Amino acid sequence: MRRLVLLVTIGILGFACAPSWVGDSQSSAPSGTAQDNRAVRMAIRYEPADLAPKISSQSGGFAWKVPFNAYLALIDAKGDPQPYLAETLPQLNTPTWQVFPDGRMETTHRLRPNLTWQDGQPLTAEDFVFAWKVYTNPNLGVFSPIPQDKMDEVLAPDARTLVIRWGSLYPDASSLTEARDGSLEALPRHILAEPFAEVVRDPAAKDRFLNLPYWTAEYVGAGPYRLESWEPGYQLTGVAFDGHVLGRSKIGRLIMRIYADENVVLSTIVAGGTIDISTRFTLRFEHALVLKRQWEAAGHGTLDMGGGTAPVSIVFQFRPEFLKSPELLDVRVRRALAHAMDKEAIVEGLYEGVGDVPDTWVLRSEPYFSEVDRAITKYPYDPRRSDQLLQEAGLTRDREGFFAGRSGERFAPPYLTTANLLTTKANTIAVEAWRRAGIDAQLSTLPAALDRDLQARHTFPGIATIGTSSPDMFPSIEIGTPDKRWAGQNRGGWSHPEYDRLWAAYNSGLDRSERVRIMVGLARLVSDEVPGIMVYNGYYPTFAFVSSLKGPEVGSAGTQNFWNIHEWEFR
Repeated sequence: MRRLVLLVTIGILGFACAPSWVGDSQSSAPSGTAQDNRAVRMAIRYEPADLAPKISSQSGGFAWKVPFNAYLALIDAKGDPQPYLAETLPQLNTPTWQVFPDGRMETTHRLRPNLTWQDGQPLTAEDFVFAWKVYTNPNLGVFSPIPQDKMDEVLAPDARTLVIRWGSLYPDASSLTEARDGSLEALPRHILAEPFAEVVRDPAAKDRFLNLPYWTAEYVGAGPYRLESWEPGYQLTGVAFDGHVLGRSKIGRLIMRIYADENVVLSTIVAGGTIDISTRFTLRFEHALVLKRQWEAAGHGTLDMGGGTAPVSIVFQFRPEFLKSPELLDVRVRRALAHAMDKEAIVEGLYEGVGDVPDTWVLRSEPYFSEVDRAITKYPYDPRRSDQLLQEAGLTRDREGFFAGRSGERFAPPYLTTANLLTTKANTIAVEAWRRAGIDAQLSTLPAALDRDLQARHTFPGIATIGTSSPDMFPSIEIGTPDKRWAGQNRGGWSHPEYDRLWAAYNSGLDRSERVRIMVGLARLVSDEVPGIMVYNGYYPTFAFVSSLKGPEVGSAGTQNFWNIHEWEFR
């Protein structure tokens, strides 16, 4: 805290002498025209591994790919889908969205006229057909499988008509915006057709295809900004795309600068430096308190504190080839760990008591939260109950009061946390409580260099922090494997046939009330089997942006919180 106060003090002292605009071509532009000589300078926390939405990436990666991409639909600030590349969205029980008695479906998506890629080439329905073939090619296996795993066929009767024939029901078939790692983004045939043909002929060409500079420094999308340059570890620069279907961006350039240190972001904002808008994960909760009380109160900008993310969670390893503490395979042991975790102390330590103690990934803001809350099993902090469960599982205390397994070896599960200071603090509090309960967990930190290493995140030996919770953390289809380049949300490898059945039903149901019932069942099953523990709700400021920037919408829904970035402008 002393270091934080010092940084803020330096920032405040520097604010008075800081120029109105610092660095990065911030000269004024004529009113009412595209501000070509201006750049919106955005702070981001992690460098994207690529710019393709359907390739699974690190936390937040999909959101930071949005400015460079365009989709059939986008999600607005209210969470509603709006047509984007599509002229209109298919409507259920009309010729544009037909459901057949055998459970198959067909949707027809009409594209807007005169669509182009950022290199000027036409973007047509054939680019979506080509993308579907790439995403479903068994030799690649790195793309998010949803929703193309439910598609039987994708056709392009003409340049503006896309027809999707579905082998099963899919509730998001109209807008294709539900998938966590993208939906059915088009891919440029004129760039990728030839190298993809090599993959079809020879699976050994897979690595050459996936390592093409197209996916990174030479990326071509259809979004509001075209990638101009990518300086690894430093920043990505985009320029307004003249052919953007919703109109050319009012601000001529976008600079996405990578900040590894949140304190630097805070001091830069307070000093009036080279940040116009900070994004999620670039500031911590205590930084938000400082900005709220000083920077926003002085009229220098707007801060969205956010309503709390889905809970940050830990998961248990279930694959014997990686697991070093086999006691974790006993559900009684996992329940004991849940009862011995002092979540209230964690919330107090992280957020001065602000926020709830989570029992499920479903947030209180969801209309069906009360149904889930009544159905799930809860594990309040109770060391005595933890003791009983461990003894029932055959563990006994050794001379030092710690539990040991039947072999006599101390139960000391490895506990891997990330280098994030907030997560490390939470896990330190958790381990202290576990040790008081006789559980000698061994906390270690994943090196920052491996934070984006998917293999390291999947092959931990006992317990690991995995980020925010969601129901797609637990289906078998999301288990990472070498063949999939370790892509997938199910990092612990837990597998349960009933969960897989419910998850498939949830993703194929069209009736909202039935989907809510299924979600309740998913949450109940996870609470009973404890493949992971919801630890605390993350509070990260969603946005902090300067008063001269007009357009960012406080409370923007979902990951596409840059949905209207083409409309942002400087006053």
